Amino acid sequence: MKKQSKFISSSLSTLSVILILFVWQLYAIHVDNPFLMPTPTNVLKSLLILLGEGRTYFIILTTLVRLAVSVLAASIAGLILGLLAGVFYQVEAFLKPLVTTLRTLPVVSIIVVILILYGNVFSLYLISFLLLFPIIYQAELEGIKNIDQDLLDVLSLECNNCPFVVVRLVYFPLAMPYFKTAMIQSTGLAIKVLVVAEYLSQTQISIGRELYFNRINLEYANVFAWTIILILVAIIIEHYIQKYVKGLKK
Repeated sequence: MKKQSKFISSSLSTLSVILILFVWQLYAIHVDNPFLMPTPTNVLKSLLILLGEGRTYFIILTTLVRLAVSVLAASIAGLILGLLAGVFYQVEAFLKPLVTTLRTLPVVSIIVVILILYGNVFSLYLISFLLLFPIIYQAELEGIKNIDQDLLDVLSLECNNCPFVVVRLVYFPLAMPYFKTAMIQSTGLAIKVLVVAEYLSQTQISIGRELYFNRINLEYANVFAWTIILILVAIIIEHYIQKYVKGLKK
């Protein structure tokens, strides 16, 4: 039954991709202008050329390093502060205005303000961090708050002077499902926001700059090709994040 469901899901996903390519081809024929709307064939040629260049992989790696640093920093800060806020209501009250502001501010506003204040290098890390931190923090906070209070009361009696043991054996494991969901959601958001920031700041050696450079030079086949690369990178990252988080859960 599971194999049949998996086969049906794969078939429907393949059919969906074929349908998108078909509609794309029809629209490209209708526009009849390869500069404005390249065909799937032209984009595939550009994609193969890009994948055959070592520079492409260096650009992807550079963007991924920025992403990894931002995600790691946001995860550490979110886990620690989310734990503290879940245990001490004073910490939650103190951080609430900041977290609410970061969650409600438009993404473009954050990007523009940070770029103005810090330039186009350090700002990329800070922008990604500020957008990821509230998601991970809130997930950890909710996970801690949803732990059964009776369990915590028993632990406080059994192990009153061993807070680190309680954190390691209770708080983190029971909050892990919330953290897992936050990681999957935030990583997908992070790479999109990071590339937008790279695009606006025209950061050297970045996927965002390649999109900008090819757009102003009317190389729309390359724009589509880099977009496909970005989609593939995001899918691969999400896949490995899911595997990593499942490993943490075990």
